[in-house]
Amino acid sequence: MIQSVLPQLSFSFYRHQPIRADFSGGQITSDAGLLPLRAFDQRHHLTRDWAAQLSDPRQPDRLRHDSLALLRQRLYQIVAGYEDANDADRLRHDPLLQIIADQKLGDALGSQPTLSRWENAPSSRDLVHANDLLCQQFIRLCGDQVRQRGEILLDLDSTDDPTHGQQQLSFFNGAYGQHMYHPMLIFERHSGCLLAARLWPGNASSHARIVPMLLRLVPRLQAAFPGVKIKLRGDAGFALPLLYQFCEFFALEYALGIPANCVFKRRAEPRQKRLKRRYRRTQLPQHSFSSFRHRARSWPRQRRICYKAEHSASRNQLALRRYELRRTCLPSLRFLQRSRRVRKPHRGVQEWLLR
Repeated sequence: MIQSVLPQLSFSFYRHQPIRADFSGGQITSDAGLLPLRAFDQRHHLTRDWAAQLSDPRQPDRLRHDSLALLRQRLYQIVAGYEDANDADRLRHDPLLQIIADQKLGDALGSQPTLSRWENAPSSRDLVHANDLLCQQFIRLCGDQVRQRGEILLDLDSTDDPTHGQQQLSFFNGAYGQHMYHPMLIFERHSGCLLAARLWPGNASSHARIVPMLLRLVPRLQAAFPGVKIKLRGDAGFALPLLYQFCEFFALEYALGIPANCVFKRRAEPRQKRLKRRYRRTQLPQHSFSSFRHRARSWPRQRRICYKAEHSASRNQLALRRYELRRTCLPSLRFLQRSRRVRKPHRGVQEWLLR
């Protein structure tokens, strides 16, 4: 079997001397995967644009490491799995990171105190502008794909960032059962690009200030991609009347989880009974999708509620598994609020309900 292998790779972004990668052995680094990432960064000048958004209050005549070098050092250090700033005291002498940061070989990079002071120097305005740059880079790099696809799908989600010690704004979060920060993230589903991020205190709710984040993002996307559909989805933590009104005002199609209640369960009960009879007859797991119109007292009009009903286990198994695997429960219901006026949820909504 004939295999085609490139004997050598060349990288042109390092201006001080030629850099080549080969497979001949010798002194080997385990972080060589950073080189293709750095080449991609150089091609699209990502870190250079980010560094330009950050003000540097330090005196220029006393600088040994500019903002761009520190940004690259910190960013690629995290990418390589060295997220603790204390690792910089050892890695500042690593030849590969010196190459990545465009530093001459043998010249030490920034130390942990230098990185810590630099990380805390940017103002709130700098961070907002740097965050806006994520959207600008998405428009520049993925614009052709978006226009060809004709759709932008925004995924809203929050995540946990565990903390240790007495860190500022680190609080206990009951849902996660730990002290943490609570970042809010907005991704574009098809490209996987991060479009917006906010770092909130650990005790902040999942939907904290999501509407102001979208207010900075959605008008930019609509201006850059006129005629392209923008869709939004999120779990039940984002079931907010203000978010519904925002989506309807900007003509966004949205699919948001919504907590079950007695009214929803009563509307879904006939379908669940049919699935139960079908399961008894076939002894095979059963699931079905449907929807209905509903108006809560606080809503100005009716909205469509899509749901998944499922029957796949006995009641004895329910007591054992309801906290372990929700999809094997009896009964199982998941509700989703939709903006589109359709009788049944389309395939994308069904996939979301099956998650």
